[in-house]
Amino acid sequence: MKKLSLIAAAVSAVLFVVAIPTKAAPLTPQQQDNLVKIQTILEQKPELIDGLLTSLNMYIDQENKTAVTLKKYHDWLYNNPDLAAFGTDNPKLTIINFTDFNCPYCKRLDPVLQRLTEENPEVRVVNIFVPLQQREVAGIDTNSAQYALNVWKNDPDGYMKVHDYLIRKNGRHDKSSLERVAQVTKTQMLLDASNTLKPTIDKSYQIFSELGLNGTPAMLIGDQILPGYLPYDQLKPIVEDALDKVADKTT
Repeated sequence: MKKLSLIAAAVSAVLFVVAIPTKAAPLTPQQQDNLVKIQTILEQKPELIDGLLTSLNMYIDQENKTAVTLKKYHDWLYNNPDLAAFGTDNPKLTIINFTDFNCPYCKRLDPVLQRLTEENPEVRVVNIFVPLQQREVAGIDTNSAQYALNVWKNDPDGYMKVHDYLIRKNGRHDKSSLERVAQVTKTQMLLDASNTLKPTIDKSYQIFSELGLNGTPAMLIGDQILPGYLPYDQLKPIVEDALDKVADKTT
């Protein structure tokens, strides 16, 4: 009896997890078939049950924590003038992008996001700078994230030029590369670190951690969290689907 109860609990947990992305939509035939296969495997190998159930419960707990975190910080993420952004000022869909100017995959993702905003004028991308790879730069009292936010705050019209130069550099930024970008974009005065930027970057780290993320890039698109780099052909349909869902809600 205990074995059957554990199997039922494990399968129920699997069912719950499968249903999360579709907001309790009916299971597809493939999902139903997979659940039958899972139950068969568990009946044949009951030693897997406890570990699977623990893992699934941990997953569900993180999903619940993520939902609470997103609700708690929604306004800070989506309506915060202190966060750098590009795309339309009146979006139907906002993509939250946790990024780092020193991260190679973030550098690859950025032109994909810019292309999507150009092709979809209803989309806006908000960049949340999480400089995991370089909090300090030797010889200069700033880093790429602080510098970018300083430009965004004090010279918003010149921000994208600075942003693009910071993204293009191969490898990590150093004192020379930051000074070179500042010189080319005539933003030397904004290289000085500003104490007013620290709370924004600290808050970015906090939310990043509370969402259970551990690397950049990571995106929030609609009700999905997408960790890691996605190429254009994979990201485009996700964005289009999110736009369609927004349109459905307004009709």
